[in-house]
Amino acid sequence: MNKIGILFTSRNNYNLLEAWLSKIDTEGFDILNIDEDSSDENKNLGKKVCEKHGAVYMDREERGLQNNMSTAEKHFGKLGINWAIWFQHDCFPIDKAFFSTFNELVLTGQLDEFGTVGFNQYHTLSNPSFRDWVKKGYRELQDTARAPLEPGDKYYRNKRFRPDSRVDYSKGFDKPFAVESVCWYSVALNLPVFKEHVIPTGDYHFFHAWDDICFQFLYKNVYNVTVPHFNMLHDQLSKEESDMPLNSPRLFSESKGGGDSKEGNFYYGKWGHLEVWKERWGFDYEDRNTFEPVKEQYKDTLLWHFYHHDPISGPLRSFDFD
Repeated sequence: MNKIGILFTSRNNYNLLEAWLSKIDTEGFDILNIDEDSSDENKNLGKKVCEKHGAVYMDREERGLQNNMSTAEKHFGKLGINWAIWFQHDCFPIDKAFFSTFNELVLTGQLDEFGTVGFNQYHTLSNPSFRDWVKKGYRELQDTARAPLEPGDKYYRNKRFRPDSRVDYSKGFDKPFAVESVCWYSVALNLPVFKEHVIPTGDYHFFHAWDDICFQFLYKNVYNVTVPHFNMLHDQLSKEESDMPLNSPRLFSESKGGGDSKEGNFYYGKWGHLEVWKERWGFDYEDRNTFEPVKEQYKDTLLWHFYHHDPISGPLRSFDFD
């Protein structure tokens, strides 16, 4: 019984989607692609790519990644599918039979209470050698979480390659562990729990949309978890093969004033996510000290607990899966 579906949200990047679907064995699982207002030319290409690979093509209902998740919940729900695994188009599963293995874990019911599930991610912009290393069987925890509330560099990353990382992976990170926000190069989303607890907004087109979803779960005391046994290659270098910009945030940050750029908007939609974040959550995502004045309003939530947790001592909580 298939309880997972594969999900893409695309905007003028169908060369990447074609490359992904040609490279990865999706093992017969349902694939949904939601188009985010691509150009007419790119929409036509997207429809051809989806038809070729047996994926469902759908134009977005409402703008923004979070609204796309609501659309996906309705689509997959009709098929009896409870989990959507969303991928950036340059992120690929490494493990053999990943989808069927993850589906088996879902069927055990051990993930039912979690909001999102993240994976161990190898980021080729950090180390291009990961491309070859993972093919040879190299496995070591790399990027596993985003952490704006905890002390550190706002991520869980490997000290060997990121010396400024505060996380010590030798201290209890061998089991599934709670995180503030998953590393959203790829994410598994619990669709019924999303429908119950998350209020979608179109204010984030792409960037920080997943962080906001994860924080909404934490606000409702629903854990997000990284399962370190599953591995993904976030291969931004593959964008060059499809004539795509290598580093997506740089399209905006290098534009005048750090705002919208024509090329950035073409692929990702509007900028301004940090301003949206601050208005919604009351603190600056880039500065955890700004959480201090507003922390009392989050006192009975997991947000409070993560703010008072230091990952140098290990995860806030770990979980035993059979």
